[in-house]
Amino acid sequence: MFSWLYIFIGVLILVGTICQGTIGFGLGTIATPILALIKPELVPTLILLLAFVISTTTMLKARSAVSWDIVAISSIARIPGSLAGAWAIASLSHRGLSLFIGCAVIFAMTLSSLGWSPKRTTANIAVAGAASGFLGTSTSIGGPPMALVLKGYDPARIRGTLSGTFIIGCTISLAILGLSGQITSLQLTAAAAYLPVAIVGLIAAGYLNRFINAKVLNRIVLIVAISAALALIVEGLVAA
Repeated sequence: MFSWLYIFIGVLILVGTICQGTIGFGLGTIATPILALIKPELVPTLILLLAFVISTTTMLKARSAVSWDIVAISSIARIPGSLAGAWAIASLSHRGLSLFIGCAVIFAMTLSSLGWSPKRTTANIAVAGAASGFLGTSTSIGGPPMALVLKGYDPARIRGTLSGTFIIGCTISLAILGLSGQITSLQLTAAAAYLPVAIVGLIAAGYLNRFINAKVLNRIVLIVAISAALALIVEGLVAA
């Protein structure tokens, strides 16, 4: 049972990484609600550590397409959001965390599925950065708020800019979680163990990117994430 659980987590990370390398997000969106169901002690640090490595690789490939002004504004705004996210994790019980993550995933997926996008003003980018910091630190799903303000950009620019925000964002989130004593040796060991899986996923994404329909994959990610989030909410509601 032990081995199959960790094999399943590996498959989960592989699929999430392929999505991340193809459409710019997906690792946290898919993996976090399912991990919170089967191995909650790994959330959110495992995904944040892997996302840092994945985002660094993706950003280096698409560095010429990164909008650094957006990265700078959102990163500054992310700090207070990340502090609030760390407080939420420290304050919530297991049941409360299940409900919170489930609701946060549905909220994030609702944002990503909206057909409109706000104007890319400094204020809107800052709000998206703060929301990304809060969701990223508490659930490791910080992509949707930023993806919303990047709508309309070409895919390469979206992937590059999202990766730039994730690199700095993950660093901020991990620093705050570490300083507040919420990073465990189990999480660090799991991240080291699953890093090769994430690298394989990135390589696979590079080959599959030309064959995958991004819109279809986006819908699949949406369905899987919401289904897992609903299961997480049900678990939280029925937990004693």
